[in-house]
Amino acid sequence: MWLIAPDDAHAPRDRQRAADLGLEPVQRVPDQGFYLARDESGLALRYAPDTAGSGLRCALADSAGLANRQAGGRRSPLARAFGLHRHPPMRILDATAGLARDAATLAGLGCDVTALERQPALYALIADATQRIDESPSAPAWWPHWQPPVYADARSWLAARSGDAAFDAIYIDPMFASPRRKSAPQKALAWLAELAGADDDAPEVLDIARQQAMRRVVVKQHARATPIAPPDLQVRGRAIRFDIYLTPGA
Repeated sequence: MWLIAPDDAHAPRDRQRAADLGLEPVQRVPDQGFYLARDESGLALRYAPDTAGSGLRCALADSAGLANRQAGGRRSPLARAFGLHRHPPMRILDATAGLARDAATLAGLGCDVTALERQPALYALIADATQRIDESPSAPAWWPHWQPPVYADARSWLAARSGDAAFDAIYIDPMFASPRRKSAPQKALAWLAELAGADDDAPEVLDIARQQAMRRVVVKQHARATPIAPPDLQVRGRAIRFDIYLTPGA
């Protein structure tokens, strides 16, 4: 559902995007479940009847948060997983963008990033954040590296583009099963898991990604999770692990 106030200046655009994404527009907060709502900070995902907090957002303009995620620079586990500590920035498809935090981090490191998301509410958050920065007079310095986001299923979208060699690397972040928690980071993971469900098709996405990526496919996993397939390389962080699958162009 998408809560749209009739007198909101964004109402016409929001109604059109809700129709495009198959989301039901409503004028009152639902009794239960997830819904999108807009305030002065942009679009947010909320959960009724939980009214505490500001909901979940795609915070592309959060310069402080982005700077914190980029603190390790090209030596961070995410950057090393893509080989950015040794090689120049590349063209990356984030095939499971979620709230696009890793995608924005990679764009901030100089990579041309396309964020793809198939869950309509999550895509709406990314699209809204993108549009707000496009319309802002003070876009971040890395913004030229941010490509228009795509609303699509990764398998069908990649299959339709077979052979076009558009991306040096493809990033896959399968949804982790996570119980609902009260802390903000864990709450975000739990909400995303409940909203999007488990990515049971991750092996299929990995298979087609390995056929499409020019240099590598990177899969983000829990540190102790079983790899989807035996990787060529691994980069380990404190709680997560990046499994790396090299392709013939590597």
